[in-house]
Amino acid sequence: MSYIEYVTMDHEAEDPMPDLRRTNGFSEADLARNRAGAISDQQMGKLFGRAFKPVGYPLTALAAWLFACFVVKMVVPDIILVIVAMVGGKMTTAIFGVVTLGCVAAALIGFLKSSRLTVLLLQDLRQGKSAFMDGRLHVSKAEDEGLGLDKFHGRNRRIRHYVMNNEYFEVDEEAAEVAERFGLTGRYRLYFAPKSKLLLSLEPAPAAK
Repeated sequence: MSYIEYVTMDHEAEDPMPDLRRTNGFSEADLARNRAGAISDQQMGKLFGRAFKPVGYPLTALAAWLFACFVVKMVVPDIILVIVAMVGGKMTTAIFGVVTLGCVAAALIGFLKSSRLTVLLLQDLRQGKSAFMDGRLHVSKAEDEGLGLDKFHGRNRRIRHYVMNNEYFEVDEEAAEVAERFGLTGRYRLYFAPKSKLLLSLEPAPAAK
């Protein structure tokens, strides 16, 4: 994974909270529970979806690639496939093998990551407690090499994180775009599940007394 941009959100903006709540999937009630040091019931189900995110894209890419290969096999006449195999020789087989093995390897790695996150998340949910940190909030942009059809077409997978105090919290691209569009001045408080480090919510940090 190569980090290609690191954005500091420090320009003046109107209140970003409504869009930050919407794009990061938390409500005022969720935020109130997080302020009280707890994970809300509504957030618990959403956290499992985030824990399985590392394996979601590789499995989807693998399924789409194998389906595309199946369609080609069923639709394209055998004589054309034979000609392509003769012209391409070992290169055709190599390309198919590299793309397929890349998807399988990424799916296995994603499964291990999701398994680890799930174990940590279960510990978080058992305790039911949230943690928080205060600091300047940044958006990190990165790209991973695409898998399956994305790799075949040369498309990379874009990854976005909120970064605070050198801790990275993966967010959807829309959540990162909202943060960049509004810009966030001053310090923010970010609530997260302490073991799995999955984002719960965020808000402007209380003024120091």
